[in-house]
Amino acid sequence: MNPQLRKAGYVVVLFLILFLAYFLFDTFRGRAFEEKLAEIVHCEDRRLSSRTLHNYLKDDDAKVRERAALAIGRIGGKDGASLIFDLISTDPSIDVASTAAFAVGLTGEKQYSAKLLDIAYDLPGRVAAQAVLSAGRLADSSMKSEQLQLEYYFSHPSPEVRESACYAVYLCNAKLAAAKMFDLFNIEPDDDVKIAALYSLARLGIGQAETIFEDFLSDADPFVRSIAVRGLSFATSDESTHLLAIAANDSDPGVAASAITALGKRKSGEAQKQLIKKLGLAEDPKIIVTLFEALRAQNNDGATDMAYHIIETAQSNYIVSAAVLYLAEFQKDRAVDLIDSLMRTDDQYLKVACAEAYGMVERNTVVPRLSKLFIDRNPSVRMAAFNSLMEVDKDNQDYYIGQALADSDYVVMGNAISKIGELKQANYLPKLFEISNGSKEVNVDVRRSLVDIASTFLGINPRDSIAKRLLLNGAIDPDYVVRRDAAGVYKNILGEDRSEIIRQPFARIGEGKLEDAFEQYQANPHATIFTNRGQIDIELYFNVAPLTVLNFMQLAKDGFYDGLRFHRVVPNFVAQGGDPRGDGWGGPNYFIRCEYSSQPYKRGTVGIATSGKDTGGSQFFITLSPQPHLEARYTVLGQVIAGMQYVDDIVIGDIIEKIEIQEKAL
Repeated sequence: MNPQLRKAGYVVVLFLILFLAYFLFDTFRGRAFEEKLAEIVHCEDRRLSSRTLHNYLKDDDAKVRERAALAIGRIGGKDGASLIFDLISTDPSIDVASTAAFAVGLTGEKQYSAKLLDIAYDLPGRVAAQAVLSAGRLADSSMKSEQLQLEYYFSHPSPEVRESACYAVYLCNAKLAAAKMFDLFNIEPDDDVKIAALYSLARLGIGQAETIFEDFLSDADPFVRSIAVRGLSFATSDESTHLLAIAANDSDPGVAASAITALGKRKSGEAQKQLIKKLGLAEDPKIIVTLFEALRAQNNDGATDMAYHIIETAQSNYIVSAAVLYLAEFQKDRAVDLIDSLMRTDDQYLKVACAEAYGMVERNTVVPRLSKLFIDRNPSVRMAAFNSLMEVDKDNQDYYIGQALADSDYVVMGNAISKIGELKQANYLPKLFEISNGSKEVNVDVRRSLVDIASTFLGINPRDSIAKRLLLNGAIDPDYVVRRDAAGVYKNILGEDRSEIIRQPFARIGEGKLEDAFEQYQANPHATIFTNRGQIDIELYFNVAPLTVLNFMQLAKDGFYDGLRFHRVVPNFVAQGGDPRGDGWGGPNYFIRCEYSSQPYKRGTVGIATSGKDTGGSQFFITLSPQPHLEARYTVLGQVIAGMQYVDDIVIGDIIEKIEIQEKAL
């Protein structure tokens, strides 16, 4: 044999021996706790339910088993529930069993709803409570036997389980079981269970519970009063209108705003009179804006003089925007001069309001003004102008759609695609396919819109060849979320299982970096949001949502948030910011995974805004009151620990000056 070939052969054999040795060493060596957690989270980030992850369900360390069960639930997919269901009743750790019960509810496997309810009664209270909640998340209004089974848990010995059963009734829209909750208010000794029952009755819109809602209007807790107000909004009696009018003067602004919104749904003379009276006295900017919105909902034109006065004296464009929309609603072309005088502003939100207000004038005489706004440098203004032009100049819709499809801004383009679907204009499909073919240069949100439009037209004609090609482009898209959307269309519209196209996404954070982070953040880091209102301190829940927290921290360190605005504020609900566009459509040009948890959405909880699972980025919101319906639906990033009074003061347009990260807890 040639000596050189022999030498090469020795090298190959040596390489194989070394590789095998490394493989055996890596397979059988012990791993540190942080390394195990990093590997689990890395699998979760890739949405990869691997054998290694499954093996961690049998780890000696309960914390590792717990984290692996949660990861499998978050990943979901076929057979996810079967992997962790037995842990609920067999694992010796209450923490593991409880987390497994929660995680099963994330998998979407509806058949496990009944299985959870079958075993929950004999489980420890904390585990049973999570099992019942998960059963509610998995069931739906068509699953009557599961709904009836929930009633059985209203008399469970543990108040925690009874509370979960009440919330589960809302989660699965179990209106049959809701009627059974009426008796709880007479026999239930635990206040938290009563609040859960009240919440579910209110969220389900059970107007027959009017007297129950009335009883809680004077509760000391503003959260409870706001639930009662929501419930009363579904009642129809004159007495309920009178009580809502009283609640509109509640000492808590959130409760007052909820009552005002409820009154806006009523057309009675008393309801209309009360809103006008309240507007004349209101000083809180958010209350004033809520009043204008309620007056519009009421079709109540009795406050036009006050609206003009408020515009002349208001210190905030937030208020002016609401007032000009109100005037456009009722004054139509008589409001044009006012809108003209306001549209010269550089304020994004007021200019958008002017574009919307021109559309409400409902006369094509405003087309030249809207056409000017349609070429504004701000894409949010262009989008608002496009929407208005589509309403007031229907004869030229094709022109506006064509212009919007050619717009440099992905949101304007995506909005045009949505309009095509709304109008069912199949003649645009070739153009949309042309856009789809350049998908590498097209924003991911536009690519998602193209999959959505394919769904619309395939729903009309499953044989539409161009719509099928649009869908195929979505199926081979480089982004996991787009492929997942496409697989959903194949399954739900065409009845085809194309789950193989949902290849695991690339992980944004490597295992090594995750391991370092788990070693560094054994105590949760903190963040301070500096706003024009004041300083807000937050504990970041790295132990709950490590991928989300690391993303937030990196954006903050990079100065991403500096100078951004709060673009959405809903009284008694949330204050939301972190969008570089300032209109709710922006982000960092990538998506992060959702990390759902059993963490409650209390007052001051910080969550991540999304447009569907795994579509988070930079936008976050802070809850202004407890929001149980958000739990396990939006990632919890952290909790405000100081400065909540400044969160309460935030209005649309307020500024995030900067965000500073404290690596170690304060």
